[in-house]
Amino acid sequence: MKIIINVSKSILLFCSLVLFTNCSTVPSIEYLPLLPNFKPISTIHIPYPIVLIHGLGQKSTVWDSYAVKYYEKELGLQFGGVLKKVNGKCILDNSITSKDGNSYADFFTVSFNNPVDSVEAWRLELEQYIGLVLKRTNAEKVILIGYSMGGLASRSYLTHHLTDHKVQRLITIGTPHQGSAFAKAYNWKSAITSALKANPNFASKFLLEESLGVLKAAETDVPFDAPAVRDLRRPEDGGTYLNKLGYSPHPLDVEYVSVVGDVQLLKETKEFNKTAVQELLRRMLGVLGFGTESLFESGDGVVSVRSQTMKEIPWFVQDKSRQRISQTITLHSVHEEHLKNSTEIQRISLEDQPEYKGAEFYRTNGNRPVLVVEFSDYLPPNHCTIELTAQDFTGKQFKFTPSELGLVQKSNGAILAQAVCYFPADIDWYHNVDFSITVKNSFGNKFTADKQWTVRR
Repeated sequence: MKIIINVSKSILLFCSLVLFTNCSTVPSIEYLPLLPNFKPISTIHIPYPIVLIHGLGQKSTVWDSYAVKYYEKELGLQFGGVLKKVNGKCILDNSITSKDGNSYADFFTVSFNNPVDSVEAWRLELEQYIGLVLKRTNAEKVILIGYSMGGLASRSYLTHHLTDHKVQRLITIGTPHQGSAFAKAYNWKSAITSALKANPNFASKFLLEESLGVLKAAETDVPFDAPAVRDLRRPEDGGTYLNKLGYSPHPLDVEYVSVVGDVQLLKETKEFNKTAVQELLRRMLGVLGFGTESLFESGDGVVSVRSQTMKEIPWFVQDKSRQRISQTITLHSVHEEHLKNSTEIQRISLEDQPEYKGAEFYRTNGNRPVLVVEFSDYLPPNHCTIELTAQDFTGKQFKFTPSELGLVQKSNGAILAQAVCYFPADIDWYHNVDFSITVKNSFGNKFTADKQWTVRR
């Protein structure tokens, strides 16, 4: 009997020791920083506001029918207004307050003061417009989308701001980076005008005036002797401006995207497609005065594929490693119809893989652990799905999603998407836990990362 009592006491003592040991090893998380009161961004829905830049002879309204509708209806982005010059001052016109009372501004359109001015004149305006956008949104950088000559103004801006450009991505659409054969008309009109000023004889004057009349009849809203046409000449046609720009250094920390129009002439001609007819006309004009090489170049009816492709610019060609920062997207449409493909172009501007920036553990006031995940993506956070899987020490898995998701601005000015993920109540966080994080955006692009919760006792 005495032996049984002693055994019972030993068992009770053992159980007491076990309980005491367990209580003494309950982990403390007071070493973790308290969950900050992250203040959401109230100026934009996306990390980088978008600036849409029109082409030669155009205004900002060229974007209204396609790009603006796509951003507003498909992505729920807010139009921030038109960037333009009034009384010699660059301003943001038509700033809009969103329905929820916050003054969001996600994308903007540019309307240059003189639609046929030089590339450098546009560049000087663009410098001020970018400053206005950054001030309006508090963003660190912008995305520039330049149609035709608008792409050249954007490139010029970058070459003048190698280290302080504030640009994350440049997308050019049908841009004549190495000139357009049609710009050679500048040489013809300039030569005829100069000859007329030299007081020619009657016969010569008659021929010159007739020739000038033919050229003027072919002009639309863009005079052939406009500064813009002068700047758009190919280097082989006397285009000193593009030759200099082509060899100028470009920032290496910018993502370059060329949207290139390439009409399949032989295939389309069999179907008597309108785009093929326009492209055929361009090549015929090449024989008449722009060079027989135009017969063998593919393009969009105004600009050859080679000229539209940033990878072919001399500065990029000089060092093949520079071509890694540039990608090319092909459209099968003529120059004037590119913006009708604007939905696809705008997808290009935002479609990319979200980038993992890090994850950290915090604690709540009630000493509950929290995992905060940070990532960057061109899309609004509500167009991303975040899934987390926690696996405890027994191998049991728990799937859960963030409780909070939005944009925040870091102390260095960067704007990131942030997901606040409270530990599920049934996770045993008294032991080590392995977390798997998957972020997938609405374009289907995703990343997966791992984070381990290590217990401190």
